[in-house]
Amino acid sequence: MIASIALVDNAGKSVPLFANAVSFGPQGEWMHLNGVSEPLPAASVPQGTYASAVVTVDGCGLTEVTFTANAFLVSGFNQGLCSEGTGTTTVNLPSPIVIAGSVMGLSLNLQVSKSYTIDTTADPATATLDPVFTLTPISIAAQPTDETNGKVTVINAEVSSISADGKTFTAQTGNTGATLTIASNTATEFQGVSGFSALAPNFLFNFDAAIQSDGSLLATRIEVSSPAVDAGVVGPFDIPIIGPGFFTIFPLEQNGCTLINVPFCGEGYLQSGTIFRVSGEFTNLTSLPFPATFTAANFLQGQNVLVTSQGVPDQQSIETATTITLLPQTLNGMVSAVSNDGGFTVYNVTLAPYDLIPVLQNYTSDTPPPHLANPTTILVYTDTNTRMLNTGAVAAGSLIRFRGLIFDDNGTARMDAGAIYDGVTE
Repeated sequence: MIASIALVDNAGKSVPLFANAVSFGPQGEWMHLNGVSEPLPAASVPQGTYASAVVTVDGCGLTEVTFTANAFLVSGFNQGLCSEGTGTTTVNLPSPIVIAGSVMGLSLNLQVSKSYTIDTTADPATATLDPVFTLTPISIAAQPTDETNGKVTVINAEVSSISADGKTFTAQTGNTGATLTIASNTATEFQGVSGFSALAPNFLFNFDAAIQSDGSLLATRIEVSSPAVDAGVVGPFDIPIIGPGFFTIFPLEQNGCTLINVPFCGEGYLQSGTIFRVSGEFTNLTSLPFPATFTAANFLQGQNVLVTSQGVPDQQSIETATTITLLPQTLNGMVSAVSNDGGFTVYNVTLAPYDLIPVLQNYTSDTPPPHLANPTTILVYTDTNTRMLNTGAVAAGSLIRFRGLIFDDNGTARMDAGAIYDGVTE
């Protein structure tokens, strides 16, 4: 969990940017982002030159999922205030940050591969956790189009309060617990509710927004999965349990719930009258050259989902899922071939071996979920709406990251991609 962020000027004066007062719930989980940005609250910073930054954390942990000896092994390495025991981290500034003008953005990027080591020769295995970040400035465009110029997307948030002006509300994110002020206007697209007047405290939603010239967030899209729920947990579908219709997820984000009271944040759910949905962030599903469907019949292990419920567990800590919404996720892999299909460019990608989809496809049981014919390969579809945020052309041999919705099409994994990024060494 990020405890605080501060800039330090040339005179050694520290200027706070963010302080997290949350002591329970949001954990500041990073891997679900994997190159994608999520916003923190705006801060007022004196103009000037800042030569360094200080990021402190409160709670440092790493989870590794492997499949060995015909069984899943979920290893948790938790070191509280990290290896140093102080919560301090390493923050690299490629160059001094110059604060000027009315608004600018800062991108805090966790360098995951440089932030930990695992000693697999130890029994049990041990880990050293030492977060390494980079902090770089971002120019905010008048009409932002992606995270490089001021557009932000949050896939799990909860309405905190509604303003009397009829267009502004506050919300808490499910990952960092940050409180954001969000404005809407006549151009804001509402999905799942009729409009601003239908929003209410405790509603769970996701949204796209553009950073404005005063640093505020103007929502371009607000989606409410189901107004009549109390708890929401985001994470990848893990494994089926107990019997047909029961499953667990790896909880990465949560909202509207606790671990000990009602509404309850759990990991185990039952499909009973559950509504399956696809996030409204992507609007080209009917144009795809394959059936982009998401149902109980093709609910694939490793898909990223929002599960909502009333937050009332049974004696086995199982909740009934009200809705299951398919959400975007980011994967890493190597392009093996490029083709075209129905106006889409299609990349045949070999997934990184550590990705959850090939790892979880090793699972077998008396009631197995759908399985992929080739769990190490995914077909990634891009069109003119896909943001190409990578450097250079994408061709066979390119290492890329790709963010989008993953569908199981009769045993073939296919992604409707919203963005392509440079990949990371596997």
